[in-house]
Amino acid sequence: MSNWILYDDFVYLVRSLHDKAFSGLITGVSDDNHSFQIGFDQGAIILLTYRVKKGLAALQLITRIERARITEHPNSDIHEAAGEHLDTEEVLEQLVASTLDETTTMITNITDVSTPARNDAPADSRAVDAKSRQLIKMAAVHHFGPIGAMVCDEHLDDPSGDVRAIVFSIAEEVGASEADTEAFLQTVAND
Repeated sequence: MSNWILYDDFVYLVRSLHDKAFSGLITGVSDDNHSFQIGFDQGAIILLTYRVKKGLAALQLITRIERARITEHPNSDIHEAAGEHLDTEEVLEQLVASTLDETTTMITNITDVSTPARNDAPADSRAVDAKSRQLIKMAAVHHFGPIGAMVCDEHLDDPSGDVRAIVFSIAEEVGASEADTEAFLQTVAND
């Protein structure tokens, strides 16, 4: 799966695929850990889904995504959703209307979570012990669901042993809000 991209970059990708007459499917996972799909037929958008919603109802939810992980599936066999014909230009207009700045392809960091003041003491040179690893992973699953477990594995091998840095890097990658990040940190700190 791809790296996280911001909503504006996601819209840029959709517009580019439309302009290039892409045929296939893009699938994604939103920052809320919800799946969605956009199907293209020679650049025309013929399918929109977000969880169980389809068509324009799905589009309304897609425009609320802050960031997502996207995977492209070119030449996939896509069939239009029954009952609702999508107007590609209308879909693109609604997507663009929700961007922060349609000329911007990269904005500042999504979570802008301020890192708490750090102690200037040297970092412990030992890696995180097994008990702390298990605690962090359980807390990540509790706060962020299955995506928390996936992301956790990528960050737990921090050789510095800095649990706080690991917690913040996991929260940033899953797209956690400042409140969710703080709750995650508290869960790890209290156990």
